[in-house]
Amino acid sequence: MDIPPELPRTPVSRRGLLRWLAVGTAFAAISGEEILRRSLTGETRLVTPAAVVGTPPAGAAGPMGPGGGHGAAPPGGTGAPGAGPPEQPAPAPTVDQGGRRWSDRAGWGGGPPGPRSAVRITDKVLLDTDAEVGSLLVEPGGSLTFAADRTLTLAAAGNVEIRGTLALAPDGDHTHTLRFPGVDEKRFKGDGMTVVDTDVGLWVTGAGYLRLDGAAKTAWVRADRDLKAGDTVVNLAAPPAGWLPGDELAVTPTGPPDQDGFAARYDLVTLRSVSGTTVTLETPLKHPHPRVAAGGGVTVGAELLNLTRSVRVEGTAKGRAHVHLTSSRRADVRHAALRWVGPRADTKETWRGPDGTAPVTAPVLGRYGLHFHRLGDATRGTVVEGVVVRDAGSHAFVPHASHGITFRSCVSHETWEDAYWWDGPLDTRTPQQPSDDIVYESCVASRTLLEPNPRAYRLTGFNLGAGTGGKALDCVAVGVQGANGASGFEWPENSEGVWTFQRCLAHNNLQDGIFVWLNAQRHHVVTEFAAYHNGGWGIEHGAYLNDFDYTASVLYGNAGGGVALHALGRDKGSVFDGLLIDAAGLSDFAVSTARHELAGESVTFSRTRFTGYRRAGVAFRAGADGKPDDVLLLDCEFGGNELWLDPEAGAPKNILLRRTGSTEVLKVRRAGEEGDAQPKWNAAAAPVPTLAGQSRPVQVPALRLKDAAAPTTRVGR
Repeated sequence: MDIPPELPRTPVSRRGLLRWLAVGTAFAAISGEEILRRSLTGETRLVTPAAVVGTPPAGAAGPMGPGGGHGAAPPGGTGAPGAGPPEQPAPAPTVDQGGRRWSDRAGWGGGPPGPRSAVRITDKVLLDTDAEVGSLLVEPGGSLTFAADRTLTLAAAGNVEIRGTLALAPDGDHTHTLRFPGVDEKRFKGDGMTVVDTDVGLWVTGAGYLRLDGAAKTAWVRADRDLKAGDTVVNLAAPPAGWLPGDELAVTPTGPPDQDGFAARYDLVTLRSVSGTTVTLETPLKHPHPRVAAGGGVTVGAELLNLTRSVRVEGTAKGRAHVHLTSSRRADVRHAALRWVGPRADTKETWRGPDGTAPVTAPVLGRYGLHFHRLGDATRGTVVEGVVVRDAGSHAFVPHASHGITFRSCVSHETWEDAYWWDGPLDTRTPQQPSDDIVYESCVASRTLLEPNPRAYRLTGFNLGAGTGGKALDCVAVGVQGANGASGFEWPENSEGVWTFQRCLAHNNLQDGIFVWLNAQRHHVVTEFAAYHNGGWGIEHGAYLNDFDYTASVLYGNAGGGVALHALGRDKGSVFDGLLIDAAGLSDFAVSTARHELAGESVTFSRTRFTGYRRAGVAFRAGADGKPDDVLLLDCEFGGNELWLDPEAGAPKNILLRRTGSTEVLKVRRAGEEGDAQPKWNAAAAPVPTLAGQSRPVQVPALRLKDAAAPTTRVGR
């Protein structure tokens, strides 16, 4: 977990001081000194020309909400792993279009609030006109609903805190926007469950209810053929529901990793028209996006990500806001676009960027795109569907110590830091706090980055952290930048979670498709995974000891090769069974071993086809300063020279080979040792009669990746 340096404590300026505005009540001007005193002491009194007529609800801590630090107990449940779900959550509330109208001057005691007003709502209010406020607090029992039949924008200079209800749910022809136009990221403090005056964004606290419910649309679809530079017409593999002229699309890179900029060749285009599976673009594509035939059933085109939604929550390119939920009531967040969120703080370091010297920045702790913060079981049953987080300075989707949340057909695009993530351990000796029953279904992490890139060590699209019952299904990681260990999907150390991981795809990432650096206590299964055109390995498997099964997967055209093997087995050993590893002429080896820190159980490659490599199918390169190789190659098929023993490696503990169609088992030793010389292998080999067994045929995968995001619906539909 990155902890930002302490931010400068900027004094509160008098220009920024706001008057409190009573709903349905006359109000009077108050001096700047008096408001400053109340802001700092937490008072939220309603004032008329005559007298104080109201006080905060019992138990409230003033305008900035209840206290509780970053490590406070979750308000919605125990949060204990394995505690099990509580009673089923109540259905989504009915949000009507009643209440007094924002534009009704009489309802505000003579005039609606303005851009320097601190608005407090205790009754039902219907926003029926564009509005600007200094800040907004919706109290328990109060609600602010945007009129469904109008395109509306509410701009807030300060925080919007929801203890009651906030609903943005336009009909199919209109757009609702909550905007924070004047965020000063330098004032952010971060951390905790308490609303912080300087940390401007959308806060849902207490028992507040948030509904962001835009028009449903297909989050992403793949092209069904090669796309060439200059194309303006794209044929899709499936008809895109809900796409409209004017929608903004990101077309993902697909080219091979020996091309310059292979991980960054995106096209950002505007949709002109849609007819069935054919879309026409306003401007031609700048880059080619070839369709890739990886084998094993995997033939896929570029993903076209739709980044436009009819509900929007956004800061600006110069001032990023955030969405922070600590409410004990389940939120409904669907088909919303969160843009310019995730603030960053300057550090004392600088780096030379493309536009000159720039500060090295750090994320502000706890201020992310969509952040469910320590809610325990209160979030069970929550569905976040069709949501886009883009142009974010920090993590996009964060279910931190919050259980039972399903993220379906969500998109992170142009996000700094790990896109799908929750808080990691403070150090390598401390286990991560778990989030249980988290589901990522049909989600995309696209162009995840950090600057300067050499510092983006272990950057990932999906950080598969601690917890039970996690699922990652039909997800895509593309365009992840970063340095050593960066990847589309990561299993990090000290953060062991058991995940159902199936039919996921990693392509055109600067480094690896999958990166495992986990000393696991449990057994893990990765099945029907595909990785193509990554700049490192399809799978880089470490760290020291673990038991993983990789089955029915395709690794194609990755610059490093198919598998880099660091870890040996813990109890039963790891198994790579029924894979197609095709180096596509881009790497010397399909599989290569690396330094083994600890002695462990054997790793087995079985019923696998190795092809497309330049020197050998499997290279044994574990350094002599580590533990020796212990690898079984059973019933595999090779498209050329089978093995190569690095002369710099130590003597192997155990390398056994049984060719497909043969019952003979060969034990492989270093060149010059006992056995028949195998010059192409730089090794010797001799039969091991006692290990002879029945050969099995190669099992070529037959993957069927989905060509479009899972369908989504609006709340209650």
